Amino acid sequence: MIKEAPHRCGIVLTSIEVFRIRFVAAVLLWQSLMVLSLGVSPLRAEGLRLITSPWPPSNYLSEDGRPTGLSVAVVEALKERVGETAPIEVIPWARGYLTAQQNPNVMLFTAGRTQERLDMGFDFIGPIVMWSHVLLAPRDHPVEVASLEDVRSKGLTVAGVRGSWQIKMIAEAGIQAVETEDHATAARMLLAGRVDFWFTSRLQASAVLMELGKRGDAVVPVHTVRRSPSYLMVSRGTDAVVLAAWRQAYADLLLTDFFDRTARDWSGRLGVPLQFRAEEGFVAESLDLGDTGS
Repeated sequence: MIKEAPHRCGIVLTSIEVFRIRFVAAVLLWQSLMVLSLGVSPLRAEGLRLITSPWPPSNYLSEDGRPTGLSVAVVEALKERVGETAPIEVIPWARGYLTAQQNPNVMLFTAGRTQERLDMGFDFIGPIVMWSHVLLAPRDHPVEVASLEDVRSKGLTVAGVRGSWQIKMIAEAGIQAVETEDHATAARMLLAGRVDFWFTSRLQASAVLMELGKRGDAVVPVHTVRRSPSYLMVSRGTDAVVLAAWRQAYADLLLTDFFDRTARDWSGRLGVPLQFRAEEGFVAESLDLGDTGS
């Protein structure tokens, strides 16, 4: 005979029912402890970790310490559409790139869509910003070069951000590369005469020099190396459903006036005429460095 467990309020439970309840409670407790021990939040299991680096005016920290920039504006708009709540982290590029290589569910932005990164399994959303990458020299000490080979043969030095494809290209070309934590440091080194060139984009140079309180015409472009679009780069192994949701959100955003409004907003902030083209991203075609300084 099955005994009835003690009961109150008229509810009668058999010993088997009591055992089942206790068993389910034990399983739930075990699952909760496993989640805590792994440091995983069940509400964030399928979200993305959002990482960017100081790369103005695309992504950087404002004076009050908040992430800002052209690409940050895009990511914030996409976050709202997909329901993402994770904060945007601003850390050095080299550390962010290593994190994205070693972990799934990481978005690193913005980044060039290179064959090496495609082979590593990265996915890309965009483009977001088009960069015209140039070698910049101090206006009062310009050095004329026609190619990277010319730079190498003359024994000239080039500053660039550590871990970036730009500094890798310079090193692979046999040129003496000087790695820096950010573009502001590279700009200071150039203006102080510690390096011959600063490898960056015209759009970025205008923003960095303005932040440093320097005139845009303090530097001059001497050689265009490459024009390349940059993207939101998503790490290998990221949840396919999450990736698809972000892709769809970007496609939907293209159908709105968001990008045109953002281009107008940042044109006013930077003093640089910006446009957005779906096949290139934000573009500063007619940039005169002499007109962007403060």
